[in-house]
Amino acid sequence: MLKSISSLLVVCLCATAGIAEVRVGVQTLATHGGDDPRPLSLSVWYPAQEGGSLENVGGNAVFIGQPAYRDAAAAPGPFPLILLSHGGLRSAAESGAWLSGRLAQAGFVVVEVNGPRPNSAIEAVDEIWRRPQDVSHALDRILQDPDWSAIVDPARIAVAGHALGGTAALALAGVAFDADAFANSCRTVKSGPDCGWYAAQGVSLTSVDAKALKHAHRDPRIGTAIAIDPEYAEILLVPRLDAVDADIRLLELGAQDRDLLDDNNLPLAVIEGATRFDAFPVCTENGKYILAEDGGDAALCGTGPTKRARIHDEIADQISAVLRQ
Repeated sequence: MLKSISSLLVVCLCATAGIAEVRVGVQTLATHGGDDPRPLSLSVWYPAQEGGSLENVGGNAVFIGQPAYRDAAAAPGPFPLILLSHGGLRSAAESGAWLSGRLAQAGFVVVEVNGPRPNSAIEAVDEIWRRPQDVSHALDRILQDPDWSAIVDPARIAVAGHALGGTAALALAGVAFDADAFANSCRTVKSGPDCGWYAAQGVSLTSVDAKALKHAHRDPRIGTAIAIDPEYAEILLVPRLDAVDADIRLLELGAQDRDLLDDNNLPLAVIEGATRFDAFPVCTENGKYILAEDGGDAALCGTGPTKRARIHDEIADQISAVLRQ
């Protein structure tokens, strides 16, 4: 498969000149997932008018937050809508704020979907099929809200996801899961990112709700799916592209092993020089030391702030270019 960035993924430099002039607003919506009582917190980012209070969203001792005007009035639409599912099993809420803010600056309404963080490994096993459900329920919430539905374009809805969120994005585009392969994925050489955590708690992936995992998660309202370093590539049953009615794109942070996805000829763009950790926010000056002291992975902060911010800009530009087609 071609590793070069296709013409549809070329950064549109002409579209970035006025980005800094766009005021970005953010609001938080609480919702329950339709027929599922699972609570969701939705962070809605959007081109804004005057008003609101400036804050840094998603910031903490390790990561720098993304500036936005809380509860500012939304600019008149309609705007394309992006549903964002960012991070793996144990990622913090608002971990995709850096991407949401950039895409809102580019003229999109972005809904970052934050589901409840699993408290234990046994709770986490079913996250793989709950994530796409969460995104569909979030879309229900936005389209049923008279204020938000008035400024989004229902004909231009996309999903973007990173890590497990990327896997969810593919599922929403029509990619199916191999339940048996998932149940055995921690027994292979290329084991998943959380296999050590599951093993430490004595949890087997065979406890997954196989029926729910096999269920078709395609959401026909979504026209484009962009997956950034999706997890569990080995369990994905990718259909022929001519059998899929959604536009699927892959975005890879640096050169990684994606043999299975490559074999299916999915359009792929590679951000050279990036690592999988560059999907996390820019770190504070003391971030890597705090991670080391707390037993975390200091490699999360292995990229300097200037380079990581540049990579973030490129990721946002790539996504914007695809969705402007």
